[in-house]
Amino acid sequence: MCNDEKLLEKIAYIMASQHRKNIILYLDNELHTPKEIGEKINVRTNHISNLLAQLRKNNLVYCATPNIRKGKLYTLTDDGKEVLNYLKSKK
Repeated sequence: MCNDEKLLEKIAYIMASQHRKNIILYLDNELHTPKEIGEKINVRTNHISNLLAQLRKNNLVYCATPNIRKGKLYTLTDDGKEVLNYLKSKK
């Protein structure tokens, strides 16, 4: 079990929302656009963009292509990868 309080808070934050959890699981150390994420987890792209903004604010995902307007690519941060590892261990 993890003892890092900040990591536990991030895990709790992700587990409180099925959409956030699905995004973390789908990114799984890969690069994806908001459209791809939305299609995969069946959520509208504008809602995915809001969720990604929240996840960025919590340092769980980052935009690998911040200077382009459309088709931005997102992936997990180190914290996001730790949360992903925890989620995978619980399957």
